[in-house]
Amino acid sequence: MTDPLDAIAIVAEAVSWLLLPSGIILLVIGLSRRAWARRYRTAKAVITNVHERDAKLRWFSDGGDVHETVSPLTGPIPAVGDARTVWVHPSRPENARLDSPAHDGRALITLGGILTAVGVIAVVLSFVLPLLG
Repeated sequence: MTDPLDAIAIVAEAVSWLLLPSGIILLVIGLSRRAWARRYRTAKAVITNVHERDAKLRWFSDGGDVHETVSPLTGPIPAVGDARTVWVHPSRPENARLDSPAHDGRALITLGGILTAVGVIAVVLSFVLPLLG
């Protein structure tokens, strides 16, 4: 007959094999995404055209080039000539974001941290429980 502590240790080992690698992978992806998001810079864009729920935005990059994009609008429809803050990545100055990149990767880091912590606890349990039995 199997000791209950040994059975729990086997289950903990199986859980650790599943959660620990996936948690570490999610942490790496989340931290990479955060590092990418930190490089965004703000710029002022002017709305040059509004068509239904889309607005055409123009802004200057750091090099002085004029860039333009069409972006879907959320919230109230702005007037032509209104200024908006946009976030521009240095490697892609022709693409602007209307939302702040401050939250990029946060959910992946949180989920990865939880899975990694549970995986580490499962590893410890899988080693300690057989010693107690």
